[in-house]
Amino acid sequence: MICNKLKVCMQEQFAGRAVSKCANGNVKCMESSDMRSNVKCEERKKKYILENTMKKHVVSYRMDGGIILLDKSVPEEICKCDYLILVHGEEDDAILVELKGVDVAHALKQIQGTLVLFKDFFAVFSHVYGRVVVTSATPNLKATPDYVNLIKVLRKTFRGNLKVVEKQFLERDIDLNKGM
Repeated sequence: MICNKLKVCMQEQFAGRAVSKCANGNVKCMESSDMRSNVKCEERKKKYILENTMKKHVVSYRMDGGIILLDKSVPEEICKCDYLILVHGEEDDAILVELKGVDVAHALKQIQGTLVLFKDFFAVFSHVYGRVVVTSATPNLKATPDYVNLIKVLRKTFRGNLKVVEKQFLERDIDLNKGM
């Protein structure tokens, strides 16, 4: 099942209200929703940490197994990232996080697939960023078509960027747009 209530859920969270009706039977898709200093996404020794220096309301969702829950209605090969982090402020931002072993090319497809699946949802954000954390050294991707296309989509359509980092990525909210 692919949740069709993500926008409503986000709006309720940013307004400080509890989610009224969960579309996917209350599967735990929301990891956190508050103004904590550090928002973590972690899986098999890979970690992305957003340092919330501005103390904004941040909502963290599990995409794979949460917002997108594999069942008979969802093809197994559907590409989706691991996490979605939403930052609420004067400008709302979204961060797509993929924690990957060594297949960086597939990680890029997962970010791209999530952008396509939820393109209308992401259209309301000021910026959408892609973050990939890998186990091995980051390969030279800059010439690959998938990398080039994803960079273009993130920059032109969503006013964001893409960063690929090895093992652990600690990023401050005020540095999200650096490297654009």
